[in-house]
Amino acid sequence: MYGQPEFDLFEAIYTTRSMRRLKPDPVAPALIVKIIEAATMGPSGSNRQPWIFIVVTQPATRSLVAERYRKAWEAYFRPQMRARLLREPDSPQSKIIRSAKYLAEHIGDVPVMIFACVKRYNDPTRKGQPMWGAIFPAVQNLCLAARAYGLGTSITGLHMMFASEIDEKLGVPQEYANVALIPLGYPKGRWGRPERKPALSVTFWDRWGVRRDAF
Repeated sequence: MYGQPEFDLFEAIYTTRSMRRLKPDPVAPALIVKIIEAATMGPSGSNRQPWIFIVVTQPATRSLVAERYRKAWEAYFRPQMRARLLREPDSPQSKIIRSAKYLAEHIGDVPVMIFACVKRYNDPTRKGQPMWGAIFPAVQNLCLAARAYGLGTSITGLHMMFASEIDEKLGVPQEYANVALIPLGYPKGRWGRPERKPALSVTFWDRWGVRRDAF
């Protein structure tokens, strides 16, 4: 039903920004699975594939997560952020804060919440630590695939402030870490290339601090 979209790879990479203002319109389950399939194409050490994705669409569960998420946002939304909104309402940082605030206030209306869970290491030196190197390439693949199908995403970890309660509701076992929440839906805004530092300004050659100006 959902084949591969005709979409330029670099167009997807350059325009997959955080879309926190999402419509409540439902997303077809088959399309969600297609997007998660793209996530599973991400690399993982020894091809462990240590991820599980929990798709939440039931209103009662979304409501519980939304309530906890709003509480987490209130704890995170520090006075400095409030002051910046008043002092520099049109700055790029203020726009991001307003966008994140909107998500916190409306996350219960998002039609799909995807929780990215990953196994914890059980060897003596890393016991209990999440396999970070595997989950975030998968999550980025998920976001790129969503963009190709016209769906907006963002990546947040604020739900982890209430990890025990949310994990219990979702049935996440202790050997897995629920490390990312990806709200998914059709965006209200328009796609666009986000503001980024030039690549050369964040690149060193052979040694820290050695830059090249141009090629």
